[in-house]
Amino acid sequence: MEATVWEFSCETQDAWRDLGKTATAKRKETRGEGNEDVFLLPYSIAATVLQQYSDGYVHLDRSMRFMVSLNNIPADTLKKVFTYLEGIIRRVPIDEIPFTTTSRTADLIAATTAQRITLAKAIFDTEDGKPTNPPGWAYEAVKWHLARKLSGTPFVDVPVARITETYTDAKGQAKERTIAWQPDDNPEHHAQITYRPASDGSLIAWDHPIGPPFAGRGHPITAQDITRDWPQDPAAGQVQYALSRITVKMATYTALDHPVLNTDAHIRRINNTLIHSRTALVDQGPDRPLLNVTLDGRGLRKANTHALEILAKLSADPTALNAVEDRAHHERTLWNTRDENDERPAILTPPPGPVRPAIPRMPKWFAVGTSPGIYHLELLHKQLQTAFGEDAKMLELHSTGTAFSPRPFEILSAAEKKERKESNTYIDLVGLPSPDSIQKSIENAGYKSLRIVCLWYRDQTRMRMLHGLAHSFGHDPNRLNPKHPNDTVPLAPGIDAVFQHAPGLLAHGPDTTRAADTQTAISPYTDHGVFVAVWCETERPVRSDEHKDMKPAEAKRTLAENDAKHQTRRTLSQRGTPAQYLVGREHDPKKGPRIRTVPRKPYEDHRVYMGLLDLYRSCGIIDDRFEAALYPPGDACPLPRMAWCGIHIRKQATDRRYKGQPRRVITASAIIPSPQPGGAWTLLGWSSLSPQWDHYPRAQARFHALNYPLHKADGDNELQRWTQAAHEVTTALNDLADELDDLPYTLLIDGHACRRVWPGLHNNKQGTQPDEDDPRPWLPSTGLPAHARPASIIRINCAQDELPRLAYVTEQQKNGTERRIKTSSELYQPADPADGHPWFLFTEPRNYGKKRHGQHMTRWRANPGVASASADERRENELNAPWYAMTTREITPLHTQNQYSREALATATARLSHQALSWTDRTRYPAPLHAALQMDLDHPQYRRSAPDDIETSKILENATDDSASSEG
Repeated sequence: MEATVWEFSCETQDAWRDLGKTATAKRKETRGEGNEDVFLLPYSIAATVLQQYSDGYVHLDRSMRFMVSLNNIPADTLKKVFTYLEGIIRRVPIDEIPFTTTSRTADLIAATTAQRITLAKAIFDTEDGKPTNPPGWAYEAVKWHLARKLSGTPFVDVPVARITETYTDAKGQAKERTIAWQPDDNPEHHAQITYRPASDGSLIAWDHPIGPPFAGRGHPITAQDITRDWPQDPAAGQVQYALSRITVKMATYTALDHPVLNTDAHIRRINNTLIHSRTALVDQGPDRPLLNVTLDGRGLRKANTHALEILAKLSADPTALNAVEDRAHHERTLWNTRDENDERPAILTPPPGPVRPAIPRMPKWFAVGTSPGIYHLELLHKQLQTAFGEDAKMLELHSTGTAFSPRPFEILSAAEKKERKESNTYIDLVGLPSPDSIQKSIENAGYKSLRIVCLWYRDQTRMRMLHGLAHSFGHDPNRLNPKHPNDTVPLAPGIDAVFQHAPGLLAHGPDTTRAADTQTAISPYTDHGVFVAVWCETERPVRSDEHKDMKPAEAKRTLAENDAKHQTRRTLSQRGTPAQYLVGREHDPKKGPRIRTVPRKPYEDHRVYMGLLDLYRSCGIIDDRFEAALYPPGDACPLPRMAWCGIHIRKQATDRRYKGQPRRVITASAIIPSPQPGGAWTLLGWSSLSPQWDHYPRAQARFHALNYPLHKADGDNELQRWTQAAHEVTTALNDLADELDDLPYTLLIDGHACRRVWPGLHNNKQGTQPDEDDPRPWLPSTGLPAHARPASIIRINCAQDELPRLAYVTEQQKNGTERRIKTSSELYQPADPADGHPWFLFTEPRNYGKKRHGQHMTRWRANPGVASASADERRENELNAPWYAMTTREITPLHTQNQYSREALATATARLSHQALSWTDRTRYPAPLHAALQMDLDHPQYRRSAPDDIETSKILENATDDSASSEG
């Protein structure tokens, strides 16, 4: 496996940076002239031209550090491309560019000598004693090679049959149950799927779409059947479809002397329109990869016009981009058409053709679900083994056994749960803290009691709050219901609640009297020594007649500014009061508004109980669940009593209104155990806006009461901003050590989010010395006195594309035989662990369901279901049901002090994810890091100032994917 590589000099990178500045200046000059400015993106134009000109396998580094291609590109071609690029940016007419434009960037790029390099040499050659450190270009080239190799081996979809037996139930009725699953050994029943490589290094089952139009047409579907009998006058869902997609990403891990190629399966949903998509796949013919095209423009997107101009001057074949432009032109014509009611026509998904746009964001409903399921991963594992044979070594992980104690809500036996459900008795299914734990935690924070003020404007929501509190504290809701409005209701010793009708405070609208209304609503319940927490009703604001004449962006901004939830969170925070929100009415665009009411079964209102969990987190309540989780009796990995600190760092969204690099948002929390078992634990908080450690709710309130930091016109660049963030964390850790008074602590960080902050935490920097030219601190402990350094720095990675995916588990039976099972929630390590190795924690998603869709079949074999008024005729729609595989997180203790066990620290970290603060199951982040993240997510400005760059958004998506949306 080889690649052609251009490694560009610092002078070339400077010239490229100057070209980008010129493009920015030209955009400012032409702003308001139309959409021309959005195409003055040097990287977008160059990458599109080079990919279209060659075979598609070209990657251009955004900073011009390198370029890599599977084929050579002549120097004179590169000079022409970048000369035309410079001329376009400088607004020179395209025909005049060869005669009037000279480009320093083009000259430097063309003068760079390309090297033909063997990937094995680049990836595996390392200096003695240093970790493997593949160059950046190798991460791109190896994906292309693996995709091409894998595309030559069919993916064999083997059907699995259900083996059943008949039994007699307790009522004497004969029933059937599944006892095993058996793969079908008949090759005639197998389906061979061909994946085609794409220019981004992924593989696409291009000729095997998944969706309602193809159900029942055979598997694998033939080419002529893909568009045969396309539905006439269909509903939108009847023609929606998706494609199976396989991704490849190379990753390195500590203590592994070689990189790992991680493969994963996905479902890529196809959009009904190209003009509202950001990327599209284009068929360039069977001998070339599918071209992954990035579309330009805001709103109505189109092919890169300037790229087409340059390709024409190079006499290159622009067929693929022309196909994109032709479809975009057709859709724009339809979109601009209005009927007699001034309504746009519905644009339905057309039959699969040479251009297939991807859906830019996750829709609420789609005809095909999001995951291919774990069985698909097992079949992919077999495809890899067939394609590579003994040339590839599969990553094998071993578990040392169960590391987790049962959580409080798991102690109840199945028989007891069944009995309570049959008697319609409340069951705690989320693990709420006990009343004693709540009272102990409140007193530990310096208060006498906790008062929960419930603010509502619909009686249905008041009753849901009342029932939730009553059941969770062991009361009959009918007896707990206050006789008079605003009466204080005792829940437990030191804990009470009050219910107040507050429609004016909670109604959406301008922020004019919100602060005064908050004072009026809360002040009657504020007594000395009473800690007040507020539980509010809310609903998401939606467009109405008053927004009819507004443009979508203007309406969205107006709705956000008038959202009472964000306004009241700010005014409550200014009073130091934590708040949680419960949605009372939902707006479904198809079914209309729906008011939520008290469910028939007392344990079914999950949103109420999840909201209580998050409210307790905002109150800083750390209960005996964590004592039981971290210090179980007879623990095989005993842990000394120590604190746990989580640091969350995020780059703020860029705002054109302000100059300079955006400031960094930093939040932190620390969980501190009691000195002795049975005592009260403490939760502290810290933020860069209010840099002092305090009781978590007070720290969070001060953070929420202030605005996010603005950009500053101080000339600080990206590196300087990350360096500032590192120094702020150093100060926070030094102050935390003073708070802990010699109690050791462990630091938890997201390695992905913090990789630009501390270079010493990178895999390729282990065992090396700091770079004297790098101004950033080498580690979070750099510059700290000995007593303030953490016992260990534990790096968490939740980026699924960089982590091994579980295909199956082999379990050793008591009789010596092995049994293959599908899921495991244990903690794993490499089969042959070396000092410094990582651990991997796999998690089965909570809503995997009893039916476990995707466990024994692929989506190609999913049943589209039958809708019927008769229950006997009705069949579930498996095609759009959620199918899940195991999620993974990496836990790597780094720079651990000698007196502490890495295994014990990794196990404890996994337990801090297993026993979540405010979720019924595992969170991707351990509890301290999750609490720090949640401070940021709950900030009143977060929704309007959420990160807009893809990278940061992906980190947050990975971090919160397992977490509940508790409406907080």
